[in-house]
Amino acid sequence: MKNCKTYFNKILSAATRQYMDFYFKILTCFAQKAYIFLALFLFVSTANAQRFTASSELSQVPLNYTFDVTYAVENGSLQKFTPPSFEGFDVGGPAQSTNVSIINGRVSKSVSYTYTLKPKKQGDFVIGAATAIVNGNEMKSNTIAIKVTAPAKQQQAQQYNDPFDPFRSRQRPQTNEEDIRKMVEKNIFVRVIPSKTSLYQGDQLSLSYKLYFRIQYQTLQALKNPSYAGFLSEEFKLPEQNPNEEPPIETYEGKKYYVQEFKRVSLFPTTSGRIRVDPIELQGTVLVEVPDPDFGGFFSTLQPYDYAFKSNGIELDIKPLPEKNKPATFNGAVGKFAFSAEYDKTKCNVGEPVKLKLTYKGTGNFKLLTPPKLTFPEEFEVYEPKTKDDYSNNGSVVSGTKTFEYTLIPQDGGIYKLPKYEFAYFDVDKADYVKFTLPETSIEVSGKAKLSQNVVNFFKREKEDKPKSIYGIKNQFVDNVTFVGSTTFWSLTTAPILLLVIGFFFRKREYSDGDLLLMRRKKANKIALRRMATAKKLLQLNNENAFYNEVIRALWEYLSDKLLIPPSELSKENIADKLQQRGVAENKIEELKTTLATCEQALFSPIGKENAMKETYSKAIELIVDFEEQLKQKTA
Repeated sequence: MKNCKTYFNKILSAATRQYMDFYFKILTCFAQKAYIFLALFLFVSTANAQRFTASSELSQVPLNYTFDVTYAVENGSLQKFTPPSFEGFDVGGPAQSTNVSIINGRVSKSVSYTYTLKPKKQGDFVIGAATAIVNGNEMKSNTIAIKVTAPAKQQQAQQYNDPFDPFRSRQRPQTNEEDIRKMVEKNIFVRVIPSKTSLYQGDQLSLSYKLYFRIQYQTLQALKNPSYAGFLSEEFKLPEQNPNEEPPIETYEGKKYYVQEFKRVSLFPTTSGRIRVDPIELQGTVLVEVPDPDFGGFFSTLQPYDYAFKSNGIELDIKPLPEKNKPATFNGAVGKFAFSAEYDKTKCNVGEPVKLKLTYKGTGNFKLLTPPKLTFPEEFEVYEPKTKDDYSNNGSVVSGTKTFEYTLIPQDGGIYKLPKYEFAYFDVDKADYVKFTLPETSIEVSGKAKLSQNVVNFFKREKEDKPKSIYGIKNQFVDNVTFVGSTTFWSLTTAPILLLVIGFFFRKREYSDGDLLLMRRKKANKIALRRMATAKKLLQLNNENAFYNEVIRALWEYLSDKLLIPPSELSKENIADKLQQRGVAENKIEELKTTLATCEQALFSPIGKENAMKETYSKAIELIVDFEEQLKQKTA
């Protein structure tokens, strides 16, 4: 009886320590809340002041020139913006932009509206103040003084030596507006040329956008790009042109034109049927020959003429993929691929990593090649596969390789069967499906499971099993006089205490796991901004691939930690549902999808534009800041 009393006293002592640990955690939680409140107070008290300013790139401008005026709201939430009248100017725009920056750990946000102005007459003008509602308060910008001077001499565009006949000599000076328009229509236009008009769903085609011209032009910009609805699209990098070389010449409908390709896009149809690709709409300034009034029309001169035009549309016949012979493992890959799979070893020790590498090589839409879901033995710890892309879009088709590398770590010895894997794609040349198979592979693992793993498994089994009656132990052993003080006696006496201690530590680990989830959520913003700081350095180094990879990791990891979504369950649809449930604005969810798509596209098809990287950086920071504010408000 004395030994039993001692035993129960030890149990009560362990329980007391658990309760003390529980109350200590409560006190720790209060301390953390107080710290967060203090940090928030200090941040709010040191926030940047709100500003509403107007600026112009020029204070003096010729009558025939245009210039930009920008209105910017800094460090405030803009609810309404009202521009001035811009009396005395023709107005274009506005173009809206948002910029978010981090300096010494402090986040600064600004929203700007840019207008393009063209003077109507000479003189001194004052552009009035704009009005904005910022954080519920009305603010006015400063005014801008502009002096409009006499027209400046227009810089002529580069002239090319025509090997067959100067284009300009074929054009007679025009005076009538309608005649000028018709002349321009005949001598400058855009064609969209598809590589094919009939193809299978998922197959690749390219669109070449070419400018045909027989007159000189100064500027050319896109007013409206096609949406490519029903397609996955990738824009190709065009080779750089030597400005000192004349453009190539092509004959179209019996006439010769200079030709310049300015855009090339690869399309992958996602559905079947008759699909139309909308035209591209352009705005340009061309030089037209008009009579010179200073010489009574005897001589002519070149004058700029603003001209809006659009290309032809494209009708495509998209055939559905055949159901005949379609493998159950087909996941939408269309093109021409070669496949290889290999394990780096078939014999290893417990805890020694084994790598499985799956490599896809060929032409097609590599975005549809996703890591396969393989089921490995439960004795293996399996990590998320690493993805390596090595494909290019410099030519007329997307081609290269894509690799998925799995890392497997065996936790116990034995001989295991690793799963077979089948990859299937549709070969457009054969008009049939092709299959590659990774056969089932045996892995021989030497050694035994680690002690810690055995303890974990033992404890799990103990929790599942029903506890044995202490009276059974007493009836079996206590009456035996040789039992007290024996090895069996001490084993049975200390075993429950040992199990209780193990249970206590595992219980503590459960608490720690809960704390870990809480800390993940609290530190998500800090970790994301740290990644964005790394992305900014990569931006400055113009390391495009690494930059977009860092941005997309920052967004995915932030949302995974903030919404407590396991990495294996991350998807755009899952995240959108979670954000909607947390009351995040729909437009912010769409901006997130667009930003992620931009990053994925850039990783797949490098954009090669610094401005695009800057815009992506600003948008990603803005989204993280906005999500943090909205999710905090929802939690509160």
